[in-house]
Amino acid sequence: MRPLQASSDVPLFPEDLDTLQRVFDRLCYEHRWPRDSAPAQRYGRMLIEAYQAGTTNELHLLTAGRLFVRRSREARSFV
Repeated sequence: MRPLQASSDVPLFPEDLDTLQRVFDRLCYEHRWPRDSAPAQRYGRMLIEAYQAGTTNELHLLTAGRLFVRRSREARSFV
């Protein structure tokens, strides 16, 4: 599994990484994903992209992550 990487040139500072880590850990806990699992890695990348796009508030980022998970599950249920 490839490591998480930023998809833009927006630098991530230690405080940014701390925020992302807290949100990532929370989503993994809520969905019982091992941190190195495919779903965790996929949503981790989504969190980084959302953060770099401007969603830097921790609560908003968590809400975006939860919504992304829910929409992904709903999309799979229609297939």
